[in-house]
Amino acid sequence: KQMPVPVWFFLDVLMWDFDDLANAISLAVLSGLLYQDRPPELQKPENDCDLKDNCRSCDCCGGNEAEWQEKVHELASRSVGVLELVNFVQKLKEPSLMPSFVPEMSTTNDVVRQAIIPLSRRGDTGFALASLWSGGAPRPPTKMVTHAWDNTFSHLVASIVADAMSVATYSGIAAQLCSERLPEVVEDLEQLHRRSQYWICAFCINQHSCICSGFGAEPIFGTPQFDEWDTKRRDTVTGDVYPLCRCSHPKYFNSSPNECEMNKFDDMIHLLHCEIPDFILVASVDYYFQIFMRAWCVAELVEAETCGISSVMKIHSEELLDHYYNELSRLDVRACKASRAEDKAMILYRIRNVDAFNARLQWLIFGSQGLFKSWADAHQRAKMVGRIARRVQKRQAGNTGEYIVPVKSRYSGGSQGVSKIDEVLCRLRRGSSNVHTDGKKSRSSSSQWLPSSSESSCDSSSASL
Repeated sequence: KQMPVPVWFFLDVLMWDFDDLANAISLAVLSGLLYQDRPPELQKPENDCDLKDNCRSCDCCGGNEAEWQEKVHELASRSVGVLELVNFVQKLKEPSLMPSFVPEMSTTNDVVRQAIIPLSRRGDTGFALASLWSGGAPRPPTKMVTHAWDNTFSHLVASIVADAMSVATYSGIAAQLCSERLPEVVEDLEQLHRRSQYWICAFCINQHSCICSGFGAEPIFGTPQFDEWDTKRRDTVTGDVYPLCRCSHPKYFNSSPNECEMNKFDDMIHLLHCEIPDFILVASVDYYFQIFMRAWCVAELVEAETCGISSVMKIHSEELLDHYYNELSRLDVRACKASRAEDKAMILYRIRNVDAFNARLQWLIFGSQGLFKSWADAHQRAKMVGRIARRVQKRQAGNTGEYIVPVKSRYSGGSQGVSKIDEVLCRLRRGSSNVHTDGKKSRSSSSQWLPSSSESSCDSSSASL
């Protein structure tokens, strides 16, 4: 005999449905689905609308054509291999090479100043480290890397490994590089026969011909410019001022245009594009997306797109893209920074129409073939809602230890639980002034190199970690 369904059953079902609806609306709000800036509705700008006609670097700097091109070809003959980079990280973890190195924190700037410059010195002169690794033999790159020097160095290498392995994000690889599992990365690269050669400025420019003996002109004390300058001359982990190199190698800057190695990007990328089949630009996007606030990096990305060079982005994780999505939709080259004021002035001088340049930059990011287009459509926004839900679940499981999330491979990120990188960064973002990693003390003034507390998302359900 059929029993009548009690009224309380229907009320219970309605209550659950209402709860699901409330949760769905909450997730939509948290993810930005209801209020987030939409990517610009773009049409591809004309190829000749952003840079001044006939304004090549040699013409702008007043260099001699023959000597200029000789240096361009010399620069274009340098590269480093992905396995060399991974093995270099392994050596950095040995205390004898760079005692202050902490893989989760040390930046590319730290490594250049305290490892690359000393290793590339020979007697009273110096060379590009890439040239020493190749034994002086020419070794043209197949790819060029755009990156910011204040990015964590292990993240830079992880993004390059991710490119070699055709992996979309690099958080999982970074965790391996920072742990005892680094040899597994070498093993996988060897098994896949990934031998790509990369042009990376830190390795392929002779630092002894430019920055090794100083930090540039000192700004007025107490100004924001001084604070930025002072931060860039100090080790991220210890806070100590970098030691300077005392070699006698001549230094060449913009006043010596032919010999300078830092002013020839445009001509070099054109040369490599013409001579190297399937030449690609790899953008190593740092944890805080500062690559899009560096004038040289933005100029490199737009120049590559203008020339028809394929570009790929490697980001730390999908969650970080959620966090910085709005900032990307409002990029303006005039707000970008450069280590040297004259570099930014030269870049802006070469831009005939800044608004058109910004339009091309937005096209590069959000256009129909843009680097982040696949993240911005309705289907991917729905996926972002799912990621918000997963992050809420992670928070609720926080007291049990590690966060375990299902992934397709160990390189997708998080397969072994929350990485040490995220653990350290999360502690720093919560305001700890004495963070110890492997027995080393970090800088107490972490606010100089981490986002403000208003930007921190470690303690909200829409966290970027």
